[in-house]
Amino acid sequence: MPDFYIAQSPTSDPGRYAYLFDGLPADLAGIARITQGLVYHYFADRHFYGWAPPQERLPEINTRMMERILATLLAKDDHPLTEPHAYQNRLVGCCRDFSLLACAILRHQGRAARVRHGFANYLALDWWFDHVVVEVWEGARWRRFDPELPVEREWGFDTLDMPAESFVTGGRAWQMCRNEGADPDRFGLGPDEQNVRGWWFVRERLQLDVAALNKIELLCWDGMEGLREGRPADEAILDAMAALSLDPDSGELQARCQSDDRWRLPSSVTCFHPAVGSSVVAVA
Repeated sequence: MPDFYIAQSPTSDPGRYAYLFDGLPADLAGIARITQGLVYHYFADRHFYGWAPPQERLPEINTRMMERILATLLAKDDHPLTEPHAYQNRLVGCCRDFSLLACAILRHQGRAARVRHGFANYLALDWWFDHVVVEVWEGARWRRFDPELPVEREWGFDTLDMPAESFVTGGRAWQMCRNEGADPDRFGLGPDEQNVRGWWFVRERLQLDVAALNKIELLCWDGMEGLREGRPADEAILDAMAALSLDPDSGELQARCQSDDRWRLPSSVTCFHPAVGSSVVAVA
C-alpha cells in the first residue's frame, strides 16, 4: 500500500514545471529548507521574520495546485528552488503549502509520501493547534516530519522524525474527544480564536485527513457537506472513518471511500477563504 503514495496526485503534480524538482536534495532537512525558502505563512511568519504580507496578497493562499504554485513562484523569482527567495517573492501560504511542496518533491524522487491533517501540541501552550505535516515511507515505517519548522531552532523534539505525541491526525483527535475525555474546544486555531475550534473543527480535520489519504490534498479551509457531528448515524460513520484513517495502508479506507456513497469524497467543496469569503470549488 505505501506504493500508492509514490505517484503524484492531481494536486501535487508539478506538471510542466517538474524539471524544477530535478536534482533537489533528498535529505529531509534539505527539503525542509527548500520549502521554507519558497513559502511564507500568511500570519505566523511575521512573528519570526517581521514582514507582513499586504492585504492584496492574501488571495494567494488559495493557490490549490502544485503546478500553479510553481508558476506563481517563477513569476516572482526565477532563481533555482535551492536559493531562498526574498520574503516578498515567496508564495503566501500556510502549513498545507509547506507540506504539499515537500510531498511533491518526495514523490518526484520516487518516494512514497503523503500529507496529514491534524493538530500539533507545540505551537501554543496546552493547545492542539490546527496543522499539516508530511509522512514519508522509509522501508519499514512511516516517518513523520514538519517541513515548516526551521531545523536550526530548538523545538524539544526532532522535527524531522516526530514523536507520536507531538502531532495527532484528525482521526486520532476525533477518537480522543469521543472516547478519551479530551476537550474539543482545545482543538482549533489557538486559544485566542474563539470561533474556529470545537467538534465541527475536529470533524473537518478528520475529513481533510481522509481526503489526503485518498490523494486529494485539500486546503485547510475547505468544508465538505454531508456528515455532521451530533447526528448518531453520521457519528457512527465518522467513528469508523477515524479508526481506518489510523491504518490507511490496509486499503480499506480507500475502498470504502470509493464504494460507499456515505463515505464518498465530494467532487466539490465550499472553500471558506479567510480573507475573501466563501465559494464552491471543484476538486480533482
